[in-house]
Amino acid sequence: MIFTVYNDKINQNIVDLQKKIFEIYGESINQIKIDNWVSHGKSIDDILEKMVNPEDVVVIFDIDSIPLNSDIISKSVKWCQENVGFISVAQRAVKLKNPIIHGGPAFMVFSIDTFNKLGRPSFETNLRSDCGAEMTYEARERGIEVRLMYPTSVEREDFILDGNIKFGMGTNYENNIYHAFESRFDKRSHYFINKCETIIKHNG
Repeated sequence: MIFTVYNDKINQNIVDLQKKIFEIYGESINQIKIDNWVSHGKSIDDILEKMVNPEDVVVIFDIDSIPLNSDIISKSVKWCQENVGFISVAQRAVKLKNPIIHGGPAFMVFSIDTFNKLGRPSFETNLRSDCGAEMTYEARERGIEVRLMYPTSVEREDFILDGNIKFGMGTNYENNIYHAFESRFDKRSHYFINKCETIIKHNG
């Protein structure tokens, strides 16, 4: 299951453009609008709560995140079917004290079997974790593999990820995943819109 969650703060143009990019790369995404929005993590938790088949594989995207090729989703799903562990993009919660580098739900792939082995951690934020970071904490504690993709280019370098590696608005992860960040703010949504329109133009 490939899905994303969003609320009414998101411009409909962003929703439509994400869907078009997935279609270009031969994928379909379930874009779930949450009317009674509490938080990003709670919305993901509510969906995962209903998923109990160990053989199912979950693919989570942010609403302003897209694949950059036709292979990354299928290759990630295959690896997660054959291994205990998860694949994601490297993130760091810069607003938290002593944050770790963790896998973020801008792109995260795992089987329900792996999720069970991790203790089915909540995606809610807490004092040590941004949304989804408990997956990485649990994996480290239990010796379960985490495969992270790192930024290879960034349109606006806002934050330090690790050493000289930065991330921010318009982050390209190894030419596999693009995450615009903070597109719920209209003034910043142009990163996502411009990227999608460029891809559509080149594949028209």
